[in-house]
Amino acid sequence: MTIFLFTSQNSFSQDTSRISTNFSPLEFGVVILLALSFFIVILVLIASLSVYNYGQSVLRKDKIARGELIEEEETESFSEWFWKKFNAAKPERAVLMHHDYDGIEELDNDLPPWWKYGFYLSIIAGIIYFIVYANGMALDSTEEYEVAVAEGNVLKTQYLAEMASSINENNVELADVAGITKGKTLFTKKCRTCHGKNAEGLSGPNLTDEYWLHGGDIKSIFKTVKYGIPAKGMIAWQDQLSPQEMQEVASFIMSLQGSNPPNAKDPQGEKYEPIEEQ
Repeated sequence: MTIFLFTSQNSFSQDTSRISTNFSPLEFGVVILLALSFFIVILVLIASLSVYNYGQSVLRKDKIARGELIEEEETESFSEWFWKKFNAAKPERAVLMHHDYDGIEELDNDLPPWWKYGFYLSIIAGIIYFIVYANGMALDSTEEYEVAVAEGNVLKTQYLAEMASSINENNVELADVAGITKGKTLFTKKCRTCHGKNAEGLSGPNLTDEYWLHGGDIKSIFKTVKYGIPAKGMIAWQDQLSPQEMQEVASFIMSLQGSNPPNAKDPQGEKYEPIEEQ
């Protein structure tokens, strides 16, 4: 718990412009590696002390048996003292409750000190965690959410920009309401000279009826706007408008179907019948 608390990227920062709410794969791997290393070191220390104490005990008994060491001269080593303090395991007879349940005897052994020390460290870490967040030294969950939303909006904008540049006559779809509104502005600036203010048709054809010279679906209209029809005076707009702008213009034109503006030009071309999806 302590390792994860103090390796958090935003535990002690208030600069929201540089905060990332998630670990990168490398950072997460480093934290896991540190935690595992710490755990392995503790296990190795415990095992080493246990083996050492056992070896020392066997050696001492052997020396006493051979008369090389007087039993009264036996002194407790630092490793033995540390092991007793860290583990403090008691003999079974010292913790036996003398209760017998179908042959199962009850013991009342205390938790080992190493477990208690870990619990105490968790309490201390929790107090520090509370102080940090209570004093505004780190972002709370609401602030982290707002930062994440802001970062998400930036990524969304980048994604939409990339998608907008990849629109073509094969994948174009109708724009949303905002896109159609932009398309109206573009149509007024670029297309009214030939098609009229309300697309009723001037030198160019009427764009509000059911008859089309080059197709009346969104893909056909987009293609006509993009490449033009040079033989009939319709210029190509691909060098002047972005793919997204051509999508918006084509979508606005489709929204005019059936608007019946005044002074509409006579129909030209063939009647377009939308193909119903099965």
